[in-house]
Amino acid sequence: MGVPGEKEYAAKGVSYCAVCDGAFFKGEVLGVVGGGDAALDEGLFLTRFATSVTILEVAKEVRASKALQDKVAARSDIQVLTQTTVQEFRGQSRLESIVVKDLATGNTREMRPEAVFVFIGLLPNTGFLREVVDLDQYGFIATRPNLETSMDGVFAAGDCRQGSTKQVASAVGEGATAALMVREHMERVGESKRPELEPA
Repeated sequence: MGVPGEKEYAAKGVSYCAVCDGAFFKGEVLGVVGGGDAALDEGLFLTRFATSVTILEVAKEVRASKALQDKVAARSDIQVLTQTTVQEFRGQSRLESIVVKDLATGNTREMRPEAVFVFIGLLPNTGFLREVVDLDQYGFIATRPNLETSMDGVFAAGDCRQGSTKQVASAVGEGATAALMVREHMERVGESKRPELEPA
């Protein structure tokens, strides 16, 4: 997230893996930062241990799938705060509180979760392609239904692609599809460049 205190309290109340660290906070109040599928999914997982979970999302609405939103809405032990951002992590030897800002009002306040789990997503390593193919606002590669990019004959697959599910199984499947699309493209190019034979 790049906010004050995040690095200092990593593994001391700031976590990036609910499966890894959730069980350490049984019976505690926890926070989750993010509004995508991962954030809501991990928030639901954390209710196995926590007495309550508060999800903090910077946007006006969470971006997670409708199914996950419905599951979260059905839980009385999960609260979702939109237009809310973490300004600072505070504590002594470990995390003791977070300063959050309500973007709608501009007001800040202090919250005291026992731990905060960060699931805001990752930036794709596609900067070297910025002047080559079309990228979306987050840097993910825009593709057509056949996985071809804005550059003819260049294909993209996996987590770097806009709209990908960020799952290994999906990335592998897209890789296989992209390989088939490359072969079809090469065959078309070969056909178009093949010289016509003169009739005997």
